[in-house]
Amino acid sequence: MDVSFTVKPSGAALGAEVLDLDLAAPLGEDDSAALRKALLQHILLVFPGQNLTPAQAAQFCRNFGPITRHILDQFYHPEEADLCIISNVVESGKGRTTARMAGSYWHSDLSYLAEPVDASMLYAIEVPQSGGDTLFANMYDVFETLPEAVQTRLRGLKAVHNLMSGLGSDAKVTLTDAQRLKVPVAIHPVVRRHPETGRDALYVNPGFTRRIEGMDAADGEVLLQELYDHAAQERFTYRHQWRPGDLTLFDGRASMHTATGGYTSTERRTLWRAFIGGRYAA
Repeated sequence: MDVSFTVKPSGAALGAEVLDLDLAAPLGEDDSAALRKALLQHILLVFPGQNLTPAQAAQFCRNFGPITRHILDQFYHPEEADLCIISNVVESGKGRTTARMAGSYWHSDLSYLAEPVDASMLYAIEVPQSGGDTLFANMYDVFETLPEAVQTRLRGLKAVHNLMSGLGSDAKVTLTDAQRLKVPVAIHPVVRRHPETGRDALYVNPGFTRRIEGMDAADGEVLLQELYDHAAQERFTYRHQWRPGDLTLFDGRASMHTATGGYTSTERRTLWRAFIGGRYAA
């Protein structure tokens, strides 16, 4: 396979940088196939130094599957509705005004849908001089390092997910009645087998997981917190320090992520994002 780029692993539990590839140009078949393979291997890909229009960013995402639009249609990009905007710049008309910044809790994008998305894209337009990093966790490693007896127990459990539940409620935008009707609770296995790699990954997250189905509420909360504490260990994570023009593509079937903050409200931070795929496999 003849490819035009270089993949440089991060050295952390996940992540690799893709160098010498301009995403503004259409991908060839070999490059597209090689990127799919790299995404499955590294879970997270970072493409530095990109200069993309909204249409180009969305078209790049479509190489990996159809785009699923977020429920919060008020944050759609005005030029490309398949993208939405994460921003603290209120005067842009897309700025968030929640008590905490968007995404500042561990989550797997759209896990509250009956058919969660396969992958997500984040593209940095403007970032603060320091702070504003994003942490990513390798949920294969998180599951595989649990004691065998715990793994066996978890394989028999299912969890209830909901958009407005979880530990990050003060960072979420209140839904309209019409939006709320579109996102009833969803139930997923606590352990999901990745449909392409065949590997098992833990699939609960503090942001959207409400409870363990059929388990006493208090016991379920204890179990979930133990899993979250295990997953947040540094040995399972990669920290991305954003630069303008960085584009990240990450596999939500094998990861979760969180915004870390660390910058003032007067420092501008704007990213575009998209969600790709959604063929659920239990």
